[in-house]
Amino acid sequence: MEYSSEEAARALATIDASRSAMRQIVRAHRGHCYLWLWGVIWAAMALLAEFKGHAGLRLGNWLAVAGMAGSFLIGFMQSAQLRAPLDRRFLGLIAVIVGFAAIWPFILQGPADAKAGFAYVALVSMLCYIVAGIWFDYYLLWLGLAVSALILVGLFCFKDFFWWWIAIFGGGSLAGTGFYVRYGWREIS
Repeated sequence: MEYSSEEAARALATIDASRSAMRQIVRAHRGHCYLWLWGVIWAAMALLAEFKGHAGLRLGNWLAVAGMAGSFLIGFMQSAQLRAPLDRRFLGLIAVIVGFAAIWPFILQGPADAKAGFAYVALVSMLCYIVAGIWFDYYLLWLGLAVSALILVGLFCFKDFFWWWIAIFGGGSLAGTGFYVRYGWREIS
């Protein structure tokens, strides 16, 4: 099947209109709140680990639970304003990624140290951002790729300052992107 140049142009215009509408929805309906929430949680988890060691890592787990509860609360508030159905295929894919990733530390006897373990969980989280970026909007793809690279740089090049690195470049990147989405994203008509 061949398409005329007019049909192709209409299809591309439809894609651009869809992306523009999605960006307006994300910007107006708390897409940035998730990024702020998790940026602050990542920074807090890293600083707890820096200052309190393994006890801080255990406290960080409670922050992650609070973050999940906060994410559900944001989603609940958002669902009251948006009438779009949940994409069950996307949620299923995320569940498969997290489930698959959860198996490997047990099979491989866990990571070598707490920093590698944190990096592993953070990289799995960034894989979810990358998938969301492919599925919904490219800013999440680029955010996931950039933060993944920053995590690896911190783990392999700045291991002595890893927790500070994660607080600034991991949590800071998430929160900063939230500010960009909320205040810097301009629609091009």
